[in-house]
Amino acid sequence: MPDNITDLEVRALVDGVNLSDGHPRMSLSPSQTEIVAGFAEIFAQTRKLPVDVVEKSSRNAFLSSIGQHGALADDVDFRSCYSSSTAIDMIGKAIRLADRPVVMVEPTFDNLHDLLAGHGLNIRSVAEAELATGPLEHLPPAHGVLFTVSPNNPTGTVIDQDRLHRLAAACADRDTVLVIDSCFRAQDLRAQYDMYAVLARYDLDWVIIEDTGKLWPLQELKAGFLNWNAGNPLPLARMYSDHMLSASPFILRVIELFADDGVHGGYDLLRDGIQSNRSLARNNIKLTPAYPDSRISVDTFRLPEGVAANALYAELGEVGVHVLPGELFYWAQPHLGTDLIRISLARDPDSVVTGCQRVDQHLEAWRRVVIR
Repeated sequence: MPDNITDLEVRALVDGVNLSDGHPRMSLSPSQTEIVAGFAEIFAQTRKLPVDVVEKSSRNAFLSSIGQHGALADDVDFRSCYSSSTAIDMIGKAIRLADRPVVMVEPTFDNLHDLLAGHGLNIRSVAEAELATGPLEHLPPAHGVLFTVSPNNPTGTVIDQDRLHRLAAACADRDTVLVIDSCFRAQDLRAQYDMYAVLARYDLDWVIIEDTGKLWPLQELKAGFLNWNAGNPLPLARMYSDHMLSASPFILRVIELFADDGVHGGYDLLRDGIQSNRSLARNNIKLTPAYPDSRISVDTFRLPEGVAANALYAELGEVGVHVLPGELFYWAQPHLGTDLIRISLARDPDSVVTGCQRVDQHLEAWRRVVIR
């Protein structure tokens, strides 16, 4: 069985320059460092509070901090999860029990497809460009599920408000459950219109996944929030209870504090750092950005003709530089990603510069061979 993206990312945790996984590995800001210094006190405080109180307060603070006020309505149900992947696995089980076909966006991170396919689901791909601009009359599968991502990884594409209205109307007309993974939302202001308020205008069943794992360098202290409309036909509450009792109250309280820090300048600092690192990457790799409008914490480059992404990935790994090849993001049509590499920008600037310079040096050696 070929490696998946996560397998490749795990290898990058061992040594060398890790520009592989999209998890944040930059330094904490001074205000974030102060929060971390108070972990013992936070732990003691949360032991004394009911879990549901901490959970609701954390979710309210986090979703409000990224513009999702409609999520706090009384007719929206939610659960806190260990991670977005845990939430997606629950969704996969729920879709299987509801016996619905699935259409999923391509490209996107391959574990979204793999988690659902692991439950034996019938999954058809739809090109992101078609989903973003094409006609929708027959796109959502009737009595099925449309699974998309906004902002999408690796492209950074955002479903804008007008397009979401059209998607919601089309899904409502075809009795299709609309599932949206929005784990990169905080990194792109274009994704921070109130998505829940838009969906509430339609007689529509929907599920939205929010997550903190791409935002703060907390060494995998994170949580996901699984949100859905009242009356949803997918048995999500049952699937949740099969998986877990609750996310950690301690972690949920940390998320609340980091979200408050985000509102008071932390999110601006995060987005500015990502954009600064994007400029550094593009200045140090003599390649064309594949998705020039992306604002999330990864960047993808198109390789010269004759350079295969998998081969370049392997060669760079031998010299301690870890990136990701593009094939696996195209989970249905991997040949579409054979000329792409993706790097992470959620790093300190010196790591981005060092890694990108080594990539470019490797490519320069290849160019000299080709010229000869």
